[in-house]
Amino acid sequence: MHDIFDNLLLNVGDMALKRRARRVLQELQLKDNDKILDLGCGNGYYSYLLSKIPLNLKITGIDSHLNAIEDAKALIPKEKATFIIGYAEKLPFHEGAFDKIIMSEIIEHVDDDIKVLKEAKRVLKKGGILVLTTPNKNYPFLWDPINWILEHFFNFHIKNGYFAGIWNQHLRLYTPEELKKKLEQVGFKLFSSELLTGWCLPFNHHLLNLGCRLLYYKKLNTGLLQDINKFNNSKNKKTNLARSLFWFINTFDKLNDIFPNNSGVSIFITAVK
Repeated sequence: MHDIFDNLLLNVGDMALKRRARRVLQELQLKDNDKILDLGCGNGYYSYLLSKIPLNLKITGIDSHLNAIEDAKALIPKEKATFIIGYAEKLPFHEGAFDKIIMSEIIEHVDDDIKVLKEAKRVLKKGGILVLTTPNKNYPFLWDPINWILEHFFNFHIKNGYFAGIWNQHLRLYTPEELKKKLEQVGFKLFSSELLTGWCLPFNHHLLNLGCRLLYYKKLNTGLLQDINKFNNSKNKKTNLARSLFWFINTFDKLNDIFPNNSGVSIFITAVK
């Protein structure tokens, strides 16, 4: 699977996402006929990755945002995955419906995190795997220097807008200890916990925000758009600008392998029912 994962993640320019996605695919321990729930699927990126794995997987994505679901349906053939509108607090599935659940960058958005975790546990089979990721409350300084300084020296952070950074649309952030307690509270057994992406480009979160806006409003030329589209894993020759960008961010990201540290942008937890 190693080469398959490499090819699928070829055009991911967000190094934090790339590391999360690789770990998600690894920790799901995928096998034929797995029923997988992409909980809070957004535009279906994890479902897309799963749909490209050469296994007979039964993939279901659910999200409360109509536009996101429509995007997912347009990107992934219906024979590969099913997408429905719904809410994490009240999942429209029977008990034990899924073998595996992905909950990536969702828990920090919901009003009642305990209720959502209980629902995830309810629809997961006994012995089933939950893979959960969320931003780390103790994120690295470089990821969002503005809020890091505000929080550490003024006990304050920017909640909305471009400069909200890591707090943008997030109701709360967790430490690994806080999240592990909540999982144990609802009855999950923790299998592993780790922090991902300790080293990142300065103002990384703001750069990603700017990049997403440029992509959304199609302010980049067509060739470059294709080269940095995470849903495109083509090995076609990239533009010079795209090659330079990927070389730079991948080289910087290698610091995480050479000089691992105790911080990280993302909390990554694997739990079992």
